[in-house]
Amino acid sequence: MIMKNTLNVFSVVIICCLLSLDSKGQDMHFSQYNNCTQLINPALTGQFETMLKGTILHRRQWRNIGTGYTTSGMDAQYKLLSVNNDNFFGFGLLVLQDAAGIAQQKTLSVRTTAAYNLVTSPDDLISAGFQMGFEQRSMDFDGLAWDSQFNGVSYDPTLDNRERFITNTRSFVDIGAGFHWKHRKKRRFDLGYALYHANQQITMVARGDDRMKVRQVYKAAWIKRYEHIDMKYDALVQRQGGANDVMVGVTVEYRIGDESKYTNVRTASLARAGMYYRWKDAISPYIGFEYKRFAAISLGYDIRLAKMPYIDGRAGGPEISLTYMGMPERKRMKVVK
Repeated sequence: MIMKNTLNVFSVVIICCLLSLDSKGQDMHFSQYNNCTQLINPALTGQFETMLKGTILHRRQWRNIGTGYTTSGMDAQYKLLSVNNDNFFGFGLLVLQDAAGIAQQKTLSVRTTAAYNLVTSPDDLISAGFQMGFEQRSMDFDGLAWDSQFNGVSYDPTLDNRERFITNTRSFVDIGAGFHWKHRKKRRFDLGYALYHANQQITMVARGDDRMKVRQVYKAAWIKRYEHIDMKYDALVQRQGGANDVMVGVTVEYRIGDESKYTNVRTASLARAGMYYRWKDAISPYIGFEYKRFAAISLGYDIRLAKMPYIDGRAGGPEISLTYMGMPERKRMKVVK
């Protein structure tokens, strides 16, 4: 009864968010966010079925705006099992790089993550994670044109732009944390909450107030398992200052081959296909394949639904991720599937 009420309450919250929020993001992000879990919740670190997992991702979007926007990342994680019980630690390294626009506004982020995963029952896993990292932001102001450099007749680059910047590079320490609950019984679902930029202090403009706002992440998933097919329904809500990003999606996984229930004697491969919808913004179809928990590839493409001025077409963007999974466990952990 408690679990049923919890699901009902969370469903109401998600629906209210979908009806009321406008979708605009500020932080680096990937449409296939489940391939970069450290970016959406530190508590998810270590929750996979091998001992080691590494993913590289690349995304390009808005090619018709200036030089376009590119985001690349690496998500590496390691699981450390407990000797006495099924609890385990997860440790991760997350590296992200973002480049945008004519001014070459760049962000380099290197973060480390630690999470503790507590198995409270054969079907429940509760985890908490903490993340700390180094972030550097930079811009190249040369070649930019400003309103103050218009002399009344034409643009004059020799005029003072009247903009006062403290520096074109800024570095700082970034902190985040999160909690997550995974349930695997008759009802299979995930619920999570994370907080990023808890200590953010950054500005490049004199007398400016462009500090990075705290980013809150709410995540829910519901999984329905059939004989050879899994259906996974996702919802992700991110709030940052006055901007909100809402995504819902569905993924179909088809298991190819037989699989042992408790050992690694037989391991199935997976074929995936899915669709995400970013509220009032875009749809993101994707396909993927995972070979026997050893390697995986995922390809997706954002198709913009919202029209933007000065842009021809839908101005979408491709996204690709490659994953390596090494050092399989001696036995399968039912609770993390």
